[in-house]
Amino acid sequence: MSIKKKATAGSLWMSLTRTGINVVDFLVYAYLARILTLEEFGLAGFCFLFIEFANTLVNAGVNQNLVQRKEWEDRYAASTMTFVFGMGLIASAGIVGIGAPIAYYSYSELAALVVVSLAPITLVTSLQVVVTGKLLREFKNKEMGVAKFCATLISAISIIFMAESGYGIWSLIFGKLINITIQYLFLIYVSKFKPSFNFDKDDFKELVTFCLPLFWMVVLRFLNKKASNLFTGFVLGPVSFALLAAAHKGEVVINQVTMSSINSMIVPSFSRVKEGSDLGGLFIRLVTVASTIVTPIFMGLAAIADPFVTVAFGEKFSASANYMTISAFSIFPLIIASFLPNLLISKAKTKDAFNLVLVNIVCNVVVAGCTIWFGVTFMLISLVISNFLATPVRLAIVKKHIFIDTKALVVSIAPSALSSIGMFLALMYVKPFIAAEINYDIINLVILMGLGAVFYVSFSFMFFLKQTSRQVAELKSLLLKKKK
Repeated sequence: MSIKKKATAGSLWMSLTRTGINVVDFLVYAYLARILTLEEFGLAGFCFLFIEFANTLVNAGVNQNLVQRKEWEDRYAASTMTFVFGMGLIASAGIVGIGAPIAYYSYSELAALVVVSLAPITLVTSLQVVVTGKLLREFKNKEMGVAKFCATLISAISIIFMAESGYGIWSLIFGKLINITIQYLFLIYVSKFKPSFNFDKDDFKELVTFCLPLFWMVVLRFLNKKASNLFTGFVLGPVSFALLAAAHKGEVVINQVTMSSINSMIVPSFSRVKEGSDLGGLFIRLVTVASTIVTPIFMGLAAIADPFVTVAFGEKFSASANYMTISAFSIFPLIIASFLPNLLISKAKTKDAFNLVLVNIVCNVVVAGCTIWFGVTFMLISLVISNFLATPVRLAIVKKHIFIDTKALVVSIAPSALSSIGMFLALMYVKPFIAAEINYDIINLVILMGLGAVFYVSFSFMFFLKQTSRQVAELKSLLLKKKK
Protein backbone atom coordinates (compact mmCIF):
# COMPACT_ATOMS: atom_id res chain seq x y z
CA MET A 1 0.00 0.00 0.00
CA SER A 2 1.35 3.45 -0.94
CA ILE A 3 2.09 6.11 1.66
CA LYS A 4 -0.86 8.14 0.30
CA LYS A 5 -3.22 5.20 0.85
CA LYS A 6 -1.75 4.41 4.26
CA ALA A 7 -2.11 8.02 5.36
CA THR A 8 -5.68 8.19 4.06
CA ALA A 9 -6.64 4.88 5.67
CA GLY A 10 -4.97 6.00 8.90
CA SER A 11 -6.82 9.32 8.89
CA LEU A 12 -10.11 7.59 8.10
CA TRP A 13 -9.76 5.09 10.93
CA MET A 14 -8.60 7.83 13.27
CA SER A 15 -11.63 9.88 12.28
CA LEU A 16 -14.07 6.96 12.69
CA THR A 17 -12.81 5.97 16.13
CA ARG A 18 -12.54 9.57 17.25
CA THR A 19 -16.11 10.06 16.10
CA GLY A 20 -17.18 7.23 18.39
CA ILE A 21 -15.05 8.53 21.25
CA ASN A 22 -16.30 12.09 20.85
CA VAL A 23 -19.94 11.04 20.54
CA VAL A 24 -19.66 9.11 23.81
CA ASP A 25 -17.71 11.94 25.44
CA PHE A 26 -20.24 14.52 24.21
CA LEU A 27 -23.18 12.53 25.57
CA VAL A 28 -21.50 12.27 28.98
CA TYR A 29 -20.64 15.99 28.81
CA ALA A 30 -24.25 16.89 27.99
CA TYR A 31 -25.53 14.60 30.75
CA LEU A 32 -23.28 16.18 33.38
CA ALA A 33 -24.15 19.68 32.11
CA ARG A 34 -27.76 18.98 33.02
CA ILE A 35 -27.24 17.47 36.48
CA LEU A 36 -24.44 19.76 37.73
CA THR A 37 -24.84 23.44 38.47
CA LEU A 38 -23.12 25.97 36.20
CA GLU A 39 -20.59 26.68 38.97
CA GLU A 40 -19.77 22.98 39.52
CA PHE A 41 -19.52 22.43 35.79
CA GLY A 42 -17.19 25.39 35.36
CA LEU A 43 -15.09 24.29 38.34
CA ALA A 44 -14.53 20.82 36.86
CA GLY A 45 -13.57 22.30 33.49
CA PHE A 46 -11.13 24.73 35.06
CA CYS A 47 -9.41 21.96 37.03
CA PHE A 48 -9.04 19.80 33.93
CA LEU A 49 -7.05 22.59 32.28
CA PHE A 50 -4.16 21.83 34.65
CA ILE A 51 -4.19 18.17 33.63
CA GLU A 52 -4.42 18.98 29.92
CA PHE A 53 -1.43 21.28 30.28
CA ALA A 54 0.64 18.65 32.08
CA ASN A 55 -0.29 16.00 29.50
CA THR A 56 0.84 18.39 26.79
CA LEU A 57 4.26 18.71 28.45
CA VAL A 58 4.96 14.97 28.65
CA ASN A 59 4.10 14.45 24.99
CA ALA A 60 6.09 17.41 23.67
CA GLY A 61 7.45 16.20 20.34
CA VAL A 62 8.31 12.69 21.49
CA ASN A 63 5.78 11.00 19.21
CA GLN A 64 6.97 13.00 16.23
CA ASN A 65 10.57 12.02 16.99
CA LEU A 66 9.72 8.32 17.11
CA VAL A 67 7.64 8.53 13.94
CA GLN A 68 10.13 10.41 11.76
CA ARG A 69 13.15 8.17 12.62
CA LYS A 70 14.16 5.90 9.75
CA GLU A 71 14.38 2.73 11.87
CA TRP A 72 12.69 1.53 15.06
CA GLU A 73 15.14 0.53 17.81
CA ASP A 74 13.99 -1.11 21.04
CA ARG A 75 16.96 0.36 22.89
CA TYR A 76 16.06 3.88 21.78
CA ALA A 77 12.38 3.26 22.64
CA ALA A 78 13.43 2.21 26.15
CA SER A 79 15.51 5.39 26.53
CA THR A 80 12.54 7.41 25.35
CA MET A 81 10.31 5.66 27.89
CA THR A 82 12.70 6.63 30.69
CA PHE A 83 12.88 10.21 29.44
CA VAL A 84 9.11 10.63 29.17
CA PHE A 85 8.35 8.92 32.48
CA GLY A 86 10.75 11.34 34.17
CA MET A 87 8.84 14.19 32.54
CA GLY A 88 5.62 12.64 33.83
CA LEU A 89 6.92 12.57 37.40
CA ILE A 90 7.98 16.23 37.21
CA ALA A 91 4.67 17.30 35.64
CA SER A 92 2.62 15.37 38.25
CA ALA A 93 4.61 17.00 41.03
CA GLY A 94 3.94 20.38 39.40
CA ILE A 95 0.20 19.68 39.37
CA VAL A 96 0.22 18.97 43.10
CA GLY A 97 2.71 21.68 44.09
CA ILE A 98 1.61 24.49 41.77
CA GLY A 99 -1.77 23.64 40.21
CA ALA A 100 -3.50 22.76 43.47
CA PRO A 101 -2.56 26.03 45.27
CA ILE A 102 -3.66 28.07 42.24
CA ALA A 103 -7.01 26.24 42.21
CA TYR A 104 -7.34 26.74 45.97
CA TYR A 105 -6.78 30.51 45.88
CA SER A 106 -8.63 31.04 42.57
CA TYR A 107 -11.72 29.00 43.48
CA SER A 108 -11.97 26.80 46.56
CA GLU A 109 -10.62 23.92 48.64
CA LEU A 110 -12.76 21.55 46.56
CA ALA A 111 -11.00 22.72 43.39
CA ALA A 112 -7.60 21.98 44.95
CA LEU A 113 -8.72 18.47 45.96
CA VAL A 114 -9.99 17.81 42.43
CA VAL A 115 -6.67 18.90 40.88
CA VAL A 116 -4.66 16.66 43.22
CA SER A 117 -6.97 13.70 42.50
CA LEU A 118 -6.39 14.11 38.77
CA ALA A 119 -2.56 14.16 38.99
CA PRO A 120 -2.12 10.38 38.36
CA ILE A 121 -3.62 10.87 34.87
CA THR A 122 -0.45 12.65 33.75
CA LEU A 123 1.80 9.88 35.06
CA VAL A 124 -0.12 7.18 33.14
CA THR A 125 -0.23 9.42 30.05
CA SER A 126 3.59 9.58 30.06
CA LEU A 127 3.70 5.77 29.87
CA GLN A 128 1.46 5.84 26.79
CA VAL A 129 3.66 8.12 24.68
CA VAL A 130 6.10 5.52 23.33
CA VAL A 131 3.31 3.00 22.76
CA THR A 132 1.22 5.41 20.69
CA GLY A 133 4.36 6.52 18.82
CA LYS A 134 4.97 2.93 17.75
CA LEU A 135 1.38 2.50 16.61
CA LEU A 136 1.41 5.76 14.63
CA ARG A 137 4.72 4.83 13.00
CA GLU A 138 3.26 1.52 11.85
CA PHE A 139 0.00 3.17 10.68
CA LYS A 140 -1.94 1.04 13.18
CA ASN A 141 -4.56 3.71 13.68
CA LYS A 142 -7.38 1.20 13.62
CA GLU A 143 -6.03 -0.81 16.55
CA MET A 144 -5.18 2.33 18.53
CA GLY A 145 -8.60 3.87 17.88
CA VAL A 146 -10.51 0.76 18.91
CA ALA A 147 -8.50 0.51 22.14
CA LYS A 148 -9.23 4.13 23.03
CA PHE A 149 -12.91 3.81 22.12
CA CYS A 150 -13.38 0.76 24.36
CA ALA A 151 -11.71 2.56 27.26
CA THR A 152 -13.92 5.62 26.70
CA LEU A 153 -17.06 3.49 26.65
CA ILE A 154 -16.18 1.76 29.93
CA SER A 155 -15.33 5.13 31.48
CA ALA A 156 -18.64 6.66 30.32
CA ILE A 157 -20.64 3.84 31.89
CA SER A 158 -18.71 4.31 35.15
CA ILE A 159 -19.32 8.08 35.18
CA ILE A 160 -23.06 7.77 34.60
CA PHE A 161 -23.42 4.99 37.18
CA MET A 162 -21.57 7.00 39.84
CA ALA A 163 -23.42 10.21 38.97
CA GLU A 164 -26.76 8.42 39.34
CA SER A 165 -25.51 7.12 42.70
CA GLY A 166 -25.08 10.70 43.92
CA TYR A 167 -21.31 11.25 43.64
CA GLY A 168 -21.72 14.47 41.64
CA ILE A 169 -18.47 16.01 40.42
CA TRP A 170 -16.42 13.07 41.78
CA SER A 171 -18.07 10.70 39.31
CA LEU A 172 -16.28 12.62 36.53
CA ILE A 173 -12.93 12.48 38.36
CA PHE A 174 -13.01 8.72 38.98
CA GLY A 175 -14.30 8.11 35.47
CA LYS A 176 -11.30 9.91 33.95
CA LEU A 177 -8.90 7.90 36.11
CA ILE A 178 -10.58 4.67 34.99
CA ASN A 179 -10.39 5.78 31.36
CA ILE A 180 -6.65 6.51 31.27
CA THR A 181 -5.75 3.30 33.13
CA ILE A 182 -7.80 0.97 30.92
CA GLN A 183 -6.67 2.83 27.80
CA TYR A 184 -3.00 2.22 28.64
CA LEU A 185 -3.57 -1.50 29.21
CA PHE A 186 -5.46 -1.85 25.91
CA LEU A 187 -2.76 0.05 23.98
CA ILE A 188 -0.05 -2.20 25.39
CA TYR A 189 -2.05 -5.22 24.24
CA VAL A 190 -2.71 -4.05 20.66
CA SER A 191 0.83 -2.74 20.11
CA LYS A 192 2.54 -5.93 21.33
CA PHE A 193 5.03 -3.57 22.93
CA LYS A 194 6.88 -4.57 26.07
CA PRO A 195 7.66 -1.45 28.14
CA SER A 196 11.25 -1.22 29.35
CA PHE A 197 13.56 1.48 30.65
CA ASN A 198 17.08 2.41 29.60
CA PHE A 199 19.43 5.31 30.37
CA ASP A 200 21.64 6.49 27.51
CA LYS A 201 23.22 9.96 27.44
CA ASP A 202 23.43 10.06 23.64
CA ASP A 203 19.77 9.11 23.27
CA PHE A 204 18.77 11.72 25.83
CA LYS A 205 20.83 14.33 23.98
CA GLU A 206 19.04 13.51 20.71
CA LEU A 207 15.66 13.66 22.43
CA VAL A 208 16.42 17.04 23.98
CA THR A 209 17.75 18.45 20.69
CA PHE A 210 14.68 17.37 18.73
CA CYS A 211 12.04 17.90 21.40
CA LEU A 212 13.16 21.11 23.10
CA PRO A 213 11.84 23.47 20.37
CA LEU A 214 8.68 21.36 20.24
CA PHE A 215 8.41 21.46 24.04
CA TRP A 216 8.07 25.23 24.02
CA MET A 217 5.92 24.99 20.93
CA VAL A 218 3.35 22.69 22.55
CA VAL A 219 3.33 24.79 25.71
CA LEU A 220 2.57 27.88 23.68
CA ARG A 221 0.14 25.94 21.49
CA PHE A 222 -1.77 24.88 24.60
CA LEU A 223 -1.91 28.47 25.84
CA ASN A 224 -2.98 29.49 22.34
CA LYS A 225 -5.86 26.98 22.24
CA LYS A 226 -7.00 27.58 25.80
CA ALA A 227 -6.32 31.31 26.09
CA SER A 228 -9.95 32.40 25.86
CA ASN A 229 -11.03 29.78 28.40
CA LEU A 230 -8.18 30.57 30.80
CA PHE A 231 -8.75 34.31 30.82
CA THR A 232 -12.50 33.85 31.08
CA GLY A 233 -12.09 31.54 34.08
CA PHE A 234 -9.63 33.83 35.88
CA VAL A 235 -11.34 37.15 35.11
CA LEU A 236 -15.06 36.36 34.92
CA GLY A 237 -15.38 33.23 37.11
CA PRO A 238 -16.67 29.63 36.77
CA VAL A 239 -20.13 30.47 35.39
CA SER A 240 -18.76 32.39 32.38
CA PHE A 241 -16.12 29.68 31.99
CA ALA A 242 -18.84 27.00 31.84
CA LEU A 243 -20.82 28.95 29.20
CA LEU A 244 -17.74 29.45 26.99
CA ALA A 245 -16.61 25.84 27.43
CA ALA A 246 -20.03 24.62 26.29
CA ALA A 247 -19.83 26.94 23.27
CA HIS A 248 -16.45 25.46 22.31
CA LYS A 249 -17.50 21.85 22.87
CA GLY A 250 -19.10 21.41 19.45
CA GLU A 251 -16.00 22.84 17.73
CA VAL A 252 -13.70 20.62 19.78
CA VAL A 253 -15.64 17.49 18.78
CA ILE A 254 -15.57 18.46 15.08
CA ASN A 255 -11.85 19.25 15.29
CA GLN A 256 -11.04 15.93 16.93
CA VAL A 257 -13.00 13.96 14.36
CA THR A 258 -11.74 15.81 11.28
CA MET A 259 -8.76 18.16 11.43
CA SER A 260 -6.90 16.47 14.29
CA SER A 261 -7.22 13.11 12.54
CA ILE A 262 -5.73 14.56 9.36
CA ASN A 263 -3.06 16.46 11.30
CA SER A 264 -1.87 13.34 13.10
CA MET A 265 -0.97 11.76 9.74
CA ILE A 266 1.01 14.71 8.31
CA VAL A 267 4.31 13.89 10.03
CA PRO A 268 4.34 10.13 9.26
CA SER A 269 3.24 10.67 5.64
CA PHE A 270 4.96 13.91 4.58
CA SER A 271 8.26 12.87 6.22
CA ARG A 272 8.35 9.89 3.83
CA VAL A 273 7.66 11.90 0.66
CA LYS A 274 10.47 11.54 -1.89
CA GLU A 275 13.02 14.31 -2.28
CA GLY A 276 12.09 16.76 -5.02
CA SER A 277 8.37 16.24 -4.65
CA ASP A 278 6.07 19.28 -4.72
CA LEU A 279 5.27 19.48 -1.01
CA GLY A 280 3.50 22.81 -1.47
CA GLY A 281 1.18 21.31 -4.06
CA LEU A 282 0.48 18.30 -1.82
CA PHE A 283 -0.27 20.68 1.05
CA ILE A 284 -2.76 22.64 -1.08
CA ARG A 285 -4.53 19.41 -2.02
CA LEU A 286 -4.68 18.42 1.66
CA VAL A 287 -6.12 21.78 2.73
CA THR A 288 -8.63 21.76 -0.14
CA VAL A 289 -9.98 18.34 0.81
CA ALA A 290 -10.11 19.33 4.49
CA SER A 291 -11.91 22.58 3.67
CA THR A 292 -14.49 20.78 1.52
CA ILE A 293 -15.42 18.59 4.50
CA VAL A 294 -14.80 20.75 7.57
CA THR A 295 -15.80 24.31 6.60
CA PRO A 296 -19.50 23.54 5.96
CA ILE A 297 -19.72 21.65 9.26
CA PHE A 298 -18.44 24.67 11.20
CA MET A 299 -20.65 27.14 9.37
CA GLY A 300 -23.63 24.84 9.77
CA LEU A 301 -22.93 24.71 13.51
CA ALA A 302 -22.77 28.52 13.55
CA ALA A 303 -26.24 28.73 11.98
CA ILE A 304 -27.96 26.18 14.24
CA ALA A 305 -26.16 27.13 17.46
CA ASP A 306 -29.24 28.20 19.45
CA PRO A 307 -31.36 25.04 19.05
CA PHE A 308 -28.21 22.90 19.27
CA VAL A 309 -27.16 24.35 22.64
CA THR A 310 -30.68 24.11 24.06
CA VAL A 311 -31.11 20.49 23.00
CA ALA A 312 -27.62 19.40 24.07
CA PHE A 313 -27.05 21.26 27.34
CA GLY A 314 -30.38 22.76 28.42
CA GLU A 315 -31.84 26.25 28.70
CA LYS A 316 -29.32 27.38 31.34
CA PHE A 317 -26.60 27.31 28.63
CA SER A 318 -28.59 29.41 26.10
CA ALA A 319 -26.02 32.24 26.28
CA SER A 320 -23.44 29.85 24.80
CA ALA A 321 -25.16 29.90 21.39
CA ASN A 322 -23.94 33.40 20.52
CA TYR A 323 -20.39 32.48 21.52
CA MET A 324 -20.56 29.36 19.36
CA THR A 325 -21.69 31.29 16.28
CA ILE A 326 -18.89 33.86 16.56
CA SER A 327 -16.14 31.29 17.21
CA ALA A 328 -17.14 29.18 14.20
CA PHE A 329 -15.93 31.89 11.79
CA SER A 330 -12.34 31.16 12.86
CA ILE A 331 -12.46 28.08 10.63
CA PHE A 332 -11.56 30.11 7.52
CA PRO A 333 -8.02 31.09 8.62
CA LEU A 334 -7.53 27.99 10.79
CA ILE A 335 -8.22 25.52 7.96
CA ILE A 336 -4.84 26.68 6.62
CA ALA A 337 -3.00 27.48 9.84
CA SER A 338 -3.76 24.23 11.67
CA PHE A 339 -1.64 22.05 9.36
CA LEU A 340 1.38 24.34 8.93
CA PRO A 341 3.38 23.45 12.11
CA ASN A 342 3.26 19.71 11.42
CA LEU A 343 4.20 20.36 7.79
CA LEU A 344 7.43 21.98 9.00
CA ILE A 345 8.00 19.28 11.63
CA SER A 346 7.77 16.59 8.94
CA LYS A 347 10.87 18.22 7.39
CA ALA A 348 12.56 18.63 10.82
CA LYS A 349 12.16 22.43 10.69
CA THR A 350 11.20 22.61 14.34
CA LYS A 351 12.59 26.10 14.93
CA ASP A 352 10.26 27.73 12.41
CA ALA A 353 7.41 25.49 13.58
CA PHE A 354 8.01 27.11 16.95
CA ASN A 355 7.92 30.55 15.30
CA LEU A 356 4.48 29.71 13.91
CA VAL A 357 3.27 29.07 17.42
CA LEU A 358 4.68 32.43 18.53
CA VAL A 359 2.49 34.07 15.88
CA ASN A 360 -0.50 32.17 17.25
CA ILE A 361 0.35 33.34 20.77
CA VAL A 362 0.18 36.96 19.66
CA CYS A 363 -3.11 36.27 17.86
CA ASN A 364 -4.84 34.49 20.70
CA VAL A 365 -3.15 34.84 24.10
CA VAL A 366 -2.30 38.54 23.81
CA VAL A 367 -5.59 39.44 22.11
CA ALA A 368 -7.67 37.41 24.60
CA GLY A 369 -5.81 38.88 27.58
CA CYS A 370 -6.41 42.43 26.36
CA THR A 371 -10.04 42.06 25.31
CA ILE A 372 -11.64 39.77 27.94
CA TRP A 373 -12.14 42.83 30.15
CA PHE A 374 -14.75 44.05 27.64
CA GLY A 375 -16.73 40.80 27.78
CA VAL A 376 -16.66 37.37 26.14
CA THR A 377 -18.41 38.50 22.93
CA PHE A 378 -15.90 41.27 22.25
CA MET A 379 -13.01 38.90 22.97
CA LEU A 380 -14.27 36.25 20.52
CA ILE A 381 -14.81 38.76 17.70
CA SER A 382 -11.29 40.11 18.24
CA LEU A 383 -9.84 36.58 18.11
CA VAL A 384 -11.52 35.84 14.78
CA ILE A 385 -10.20 39.07 13.24
CA SER A 386 -6.65 38.54 14.53
CA ASN A 387 -6.49 35.04 13.04
CA PHE A 388 -7.47 36.37 9.63
CA LEU A 389 -4.78 39.06 9.82
CA ALA A 390 -2.06 36.57 10.87
CA THR A 391 -2.54 34.11 7.99
CA PRO A 392 -0.11 35.88 5.57
CA VAL A 393 2.56 35.93 8.30
CA ARG A 394 2.15 32.19 8.92
CA LEU A 395 2.46 31.39 5.23
CA ALA A 396 5.57 33.59 4.92
CA ILE A 397 7.32 31.57 7.64
CA VAL A 398 6.57 28.27 5.90
CA LYS A 399 7.60 29.58 2.47
CA LYS A 400 11.18 29.93 3.69
CA HIS A 401 11.44 26.13 3.44
CA ILE A 402 8.47 24.95 1.33
CA PHE A 403 7.03 26.90 -1.57
CA ILE A 404 3.25 27.31 -1.37
CA ASP A 405 1.45 29.13 -4.16
CA THR A 406 -0.77 31.51 -2.18
CA LYS A 407 -3.00 32.35 -5.12
CA ALA A 408 -3.55 28.65 -5.92
CA LEU A 409 -4.28 27.99 -2.23
CA VAL A 410 -6.92 30.73 -2.03
CA VAL A 411 -8.54 29.68 -5.31
CA SER A 412 -8.65 26.03 -4.23
CA ILE A 413 -10.50 26.68 -0.94
CA ALA A 414 -12.74 29.50 -2.23
CA PRO A 415 -15.55 27.21 -3.52
CA SER A 416 -16.04 25.43 -0.18
CA ALA A 417 -15.72 28.70 1.76
CA LEU A 418 -18.21 30.62 -0.38
CA SER A 419 -20.66 27.70 -0.50
CA SER A 420 -20.46 27.42 3.29
CA ILE A 421 -21.15 31.12 3.75
CA GLY A 422 -24.10 30.84 1.37
CA MET A 423 -25.42 27.90 3.38
CA PHE A 424 -25.01 29.88 6.62
CA LEU A 425 -26.95 32.88 5.28
CA ALA A 426 -29.69 30.65 3.86
CA LEU A 427 -30.13 28.84 7.19
CA MET A 428 -30.19 32.10 9.13
CA TYR A 429 -32.95 33.33 6.79
CA VAL A 430 -35.21 30.25 7.03
CA LYS A 431 -34.59 29.53 10.73
CA PRO A 432 -37.15 32.06 12.12
CA PHE A 433 -39.86 30.72 9.80
CA ILE A 434 -39.23 27.12 10.91
CA ALA A 435 -39.16 28.12 14.59
CA ALA A 436 -42.49 29.97 14.17
CA GLU A 437 -44.15 26.86 12.75
CA ILE A 438 -42.56 24.20 14.99
CA ASN A 439 -42.16 24.65 18.74
CA TYR A 440 -39.87 21.65 19.35
CA ASP A 441 -36.15 22.49 19.33
CA ILE A 442 -35.02 18.97 18.49
CA ILE A 443 -37.27 18.85 15.39
CA ASN A 444 -36.04 22.30 14.35
CA LEU A 445 -32.48 21.08 14.74
CA VAL A 446 -33.00 18.02 12.55
CA ILE A 447 -34.76 20.06 9.83
CA LEU A 448 -32.03 22.72 9.82
CA MET A 449 -29.28 20.10 9.58
CA GLY A 450 -30.97 18.51 6.58
CA LEU A 451 -31.50 21.87 4.90
CA GLY A 452 -27.89 22.80 5.56
CA ALA A 453 -26.65 19.72 3.69
CA VAL A 454 -29.00 20.47 0.78
CA PHE A 455 -27.96 24.14 0.61
CA TYR A 456 -24.22 23.37 0.70
CA VAL A 457 -24.33 20.68 -1.98
CA SER A 458 -26.64 22.80 -4.17
CA PHE A 459 -24.46 25.91 -3.96
CA SER A 460 -21.29 23.87 -4.58
CA PHE A 461 -22.56 22.25 -7.78
CA MET A 462 -24.56 25.28 -8.94
CA PHE A 463 -21.74 27.85 -8.76
CA PHE A 464 -18.55 25.73 -8.63
CA LEU A 465 -19.35 22.66 -10.69
CA LYS A 466 -15.84 22.11 -12.07
CA GLN A 467 -14.04 22.52 -8.73
CA THR A 468 -16.62 20.47 -6.82
CA SER A 469 -16.47 17.62 -9.33
CA ARG A 470 -12.69 17.61 -8.98
CA GLN A 471 -12.94 17.39 -5.19
CA VAL A 472 -15.43 14.52 -5.40
CA ALA A 473 -13.00 12.67 -7.66
CA GLU A 474 -10.14 13.41 -5.23
CA LEU A 475 -12.13 12.01 -2.31
CA LYS A 476 -12.99 8.91 -4.31
CA SER A 477 -9.32 8.34 -5.16
CA LEU A 478 -8.41 8.60 -1.48
CA LEU A 479 -11.17 6.48 -0.04
CA LEU A 480 -11.87 3.83 -2.70
CA LYS A 481 -9.54 1.09 -3.86
CA LYS A 482 -8.65 1.08 -7.53
CA LYS A 483 -9.83 -1.91 -9.53
CA LYS A 484 -7.04 -4.12 -10.80
